Amino acid sequence: MNIKTCFLDTTVFIAAAFPKEKHHKEGREIIISVEKGLLGSPVITDYILDEVVTFVRKKKGATASIEVLDAILYSPYLRLIKIENRHLEAGLQLFRMYKRLSLTDAVSIAVMRDLNIEIIYSFDSDFDEIPGIIRLTRVKDELKK
Repeated sequence: MNIKTCFLDTTVFIAAAFPKEKHHKEGREIIISVEKGLLGSPVITDYILDEVVTFVRKKKGATASIEVLDAILYSPYLRLIKIENRHLEAGLQLFRMYKRLSLTDAVSIAVMRDLNIEIIYSFDSDFDEIPGIIRLTRVKDELKK
């Protein structure tokens, strides 16, 4: 199966980690697909890592946040990209242009463009206004088999 590289947004990890989240089921399906290698090597950035780990620490405590940190850092499938100056500069331009984007989202888009990634798994509809970005909220059924 030929899998295009995708990007994972913070919202996927948060939804998967917290059963009371609106998109928990979909988030878990995405993360399980990542853990099975069904999505290839999805990309996240150090900004995404920071948001996820900080959120989990705030809501579930230090032990849970370290578990999440290690699961992400040592995943054989996730590809962690360190934000470089060129990503930040492009992200700042997008941040100024699209008023609904957070800075992390804008930088994520800059990284996606830099790596020619079109697909993002996210529950954040703010990505829908960005040309060339395809936001998915579910793993395609054929991948789950």
